[in-house]
Amino acid sequence: MSARIRNAAKAATSARVRGASRTRGLWVEVDPGFYVGNDRRQFLGSIAGTPREGFRAFGAQSDFIGQFDDLDAAKAAVAAASVIAEEIAQGESLLH
Repeated sequence: MSARIRNAAKAATSARVRGASRTRGLWVEVDPGFYVGNDRRQFLGSIAGTPREGFRAFGAQSDFIGQFDDLDAAKAAVAAASVIAEEIAQGESLLH
């Protein structure tokens, strides 16, 4: 994931967490401390960790998004990165 997408995802995450909005997608804990998310259209990404060690968030291509103290913040970052990546892909397809 590019630094631009990662930074935008982190900025969107802080805004989302403050707004207490509902996290996009369906999140399932498939193994203890390992969560995966999707939103009917696509795989959003995954999160690994525990409240004690923190949560590492990864995008759909296993790209590292960030480390978070809160599971909901990690989910919001993955969802935000997915939206940003989708918007960039749509914009690039319009250019071609």
